[in-house]
Amino acid sequence: MFGTPAFWNNGLYVGGLSDQLLVYTFNSSTGKFQTSPSSQTSTSFSFPGVTPSISSQGTSNGIVWALDTSQYGVPKNSGGPAVLHAYDATDLTTELWNSTQAANNRDRAGNAVKFAVPTVANGKVYVGTRTTVEIYGLLPQ
Repeated sequence: MFGTPAFWNNGLYVGGLSDQLLVYTFNSSTGKFQTSPSSQTSTSFSFPGVTPSISSQGTSNGIVWALDTSQYGVPKNSGGPAVLHAYDATDLTTELWNSTQAANNRDRAGNAVKFAVPTVANGKVYVGTRTTVEIYGLLPQ
């Protein structure tokens, strides 16, 4: 693992190298985590894996944000775009959105940076890329 897990509503969200994003449930009566994941994404995250972030309204409406940075580049190679994924925190099989879905690359992020983590603040999600900071939020009505 190259990332850090996130914890929300007694769930530990982890994403290792070339693995799906998984959630392990914490049993407060035993003080232990379940040994099998209670949910996982269908998407696998290549090197370096994923460090999830979570947004919510307290204990409800949780969204797990996961950034695929597998196309990161090195100074000689600019690489490819980062891909931001949003999953229902109560059921990781439900992908709510990702930055490759909109027509004409409207939501496409800049080129990926290895080990970047989505940052959630004030109703927006911030993603650092090779040359920009992408800001995701609700579109105006």
